[in-house]
Amino acid sequence: MMNVSIVIPAYNESKHIGAVLNELKITKLPIIVVDDGSRDSTFEIAEKISRECPSGKLTILRHKINLGKGGALKTGCDAAFSIGSDAIIMMDADGQHKVSDLPKFIQALEKGFDVVFGSRNLKFGVPLVRFLGNKCASLLISFLYGIYVSDLLCGYRAFTKKAYKKIQWQSVGYGVETEMVIKTGESYFKCCEVSVETVYYDKFKGVTVLDAFGILFNVLKWRLFR
Repeated sequence: MMNVSIVIPAYNESKHIGAVLNELKITKLPIIVVDDGSRDSTFEIAEKISRECPSGKLTILRHKINLGKGGALKTGCDAAFSIGSDAIIMMDADGQHKVSDLPKFIQALEKGFDVVFGSRNLKFGVPLVRFLGNKCASLLISFLYGIYVSDLLCGYRAFTKKAYKKIQWQSVGYGVETEMVIKTGESYFKCCEVSVETVYYDKFKGVTVLDAFGILFNVLKWRLFR
């Protein structure tokens, strides 16, 4: 059986991090939270919950300054693999990702997939700004790199240690999800998608059409100058 850890990047998520960790701590998986220079009480809330958990169950790491999602994920993944994890599952700290979907990722990893992408049901309940931004980016990546992921920007995903060591993304913002997909395709890793349910607390938060243009710029830059 694989040793799998959960990695959660968190930035100013004091409203949600407590509920997320209280739900996750009943699972058998080790959890690593990286507070990415939050200006609210995210770190203090997470630290308090960690003291209530058995040793090694919940690890809280902290960046003194905000390094971006990509930097926080790197810190968390490096920590997970340093303690012997075979794979990691990435989750967001805002409560959008359902704990009940975790077994889907674990089952896919144990079937031999190196990378597992979560895919939200884009036909129902997805705010328009998210749908348009996501779809534009997904189609672009498919056209340029030949790898199609139906939900390119979902942050719920999993990587084996081998895949993580090879991919080594450089992006720090929302573009990190896109770079992960591109490098997965370039490295020919065995990948799949699993359906996940998502709760939208703020339908205007996340990747918008404007963000998609920023991602477009990075995608073209990677294509032209690598």
